[in-house]
Amino acid sequence: MKLATSVSARARASSITTIGSILVGAFIAVASPAPAQAQEAVRPNDEAALIQRYCAAGPARAQAQSALARGRAAVTSAGVLPNPSVSLEHNRSLTGPEDSETIVGVGFPLGIGGRRFLLEEAAEERLTERSAHADAILLEGALSLRAALVRAVAEQRRLELLKTHVASLEALGATIRSLQKGGESSQRDLLRHELELGLQRSKLGLQSSAAVSARALLRAYLAADDIELSGLELDALAASATPEKPPTHPELRSLAAATRASEVEADAANRRWVPDLDLFFGYRQVTALQTDVGHGFTFRIAMPLTFLDFGQGDAAVADADAASVRAEQAALESRMQAEREVADAALAELEPASPQANDAQLGIAKLLEQTQQLYLADEASMAELLDVTSLAQDSAQASVDQAERRALIRISRMRTIGSLFDPELDRACKGAQ
Repeated sequence: MKLATSVSARARASSITTIGSILVGAFIAVASPAPAQAQEAVRPNDEAALIQRYCAAGPARAQAQSALARGRAAVTSAGVLPNPSVSLEHNRSLTGPEDSETIVGVGFPLGIGGRRFLLEEAAEERLTERSAHADAILLEGALSLRAALVRAVAEQRRLELLKTHVASLEALGATIRSLQKGGESSQRDLLRHELELGLQRSKLGLQSSAAVSARALLRAYLAADDIELSGLELDALAASATPEKPPTHPELRSLAAATRASEVEADAANRRWVPDLDLFFGYRQVTALQTDVGHGFTFRIAMPLTFLDFGQGDAAVADADAASVRAEQAALESRMQAEREVADAALAELEPASPQANDAQLGIAKLLEQTQQLYLADEASMAELLDVTSLAQDSAQASVDQAERRALIRISRMRTIGSLFDPELDRACKGAQ
């Protein structure tokens, strides 16, 4: 009897040791930071290549080119000269002495107030505005793609963690059932385990759905059948250094150019108090009494009297537009400054994993191993073992949550500063290309 008990104990010890190896090994694999060799194997240009591909051929490129086309059209429109006019006039008397007069000539509008040159200058500012807006469109598109990439990698990582957790629970269940056949495990332990496994399988289904959705969104951004995510690490995404001299945000540049354009347009409107002349040169033929024919030329100047409309209406509209854009620019600068401070404060609280965090993960692994030993000695219950196993899983998931949060906050900082924090990417995601 004693020999049978000893053999049974050894079998239980062997089974629980196997379970412990699976659980502890899985936890260490998912919770510990990647070794230097694994990080070196990651292709660091994958993220940059995806962003460059999006900026070169994505839907944002067409939208940016459309904005640029509108600015160039404004410049073309402002540079077009007014057409001259051809005039043909014939006068003939029907009563009294018979005579006739024929005038043929060309009229030329002549602007002497300088409005045309001011409007050309305003059109150049509109082109600058549209160019900066095109940059902002591509920047926002690239940042949205970057955020979608971060979420896809994070959801995939969570799915892998949950799959590992479920696999370890399934292995534990197989061992419990084998022990139960020998009368060494209670029905309560098996029931408690099956309930936990059912819960985790439900979570696995939900997480699988989240991972598929995040991946589908990423494929939609890139118009691709599939995207390889295995070589991407969350801590490496959006981890570019802040430039020493951050550029002016393209939206702010766009608003500044719009303000200047409205101010110049107001100046051009005020120039309308100087009347534009209409010059006419022509040939004149006069016939009197059907015999005498006179030849000569005609010169005429037409000048409007700018007493009532001297551009004050258009100038008021342009001044109001400039004031509105200035207010919008000030509000945007204030909001960006606030969002930048929020992002900086959040990043300060979410620094990468410290040695203390690594020590905590090792502590959880040690606690898991000790709980397994206590369960082997019948000094810990199945509920306690599952609680510690869940603690290990939650710790691994928290590491993914923190890495995702750091990456998304970095993207938020890029959005408020107006740069991808990579000179090559900033050049690739310019509208004027």
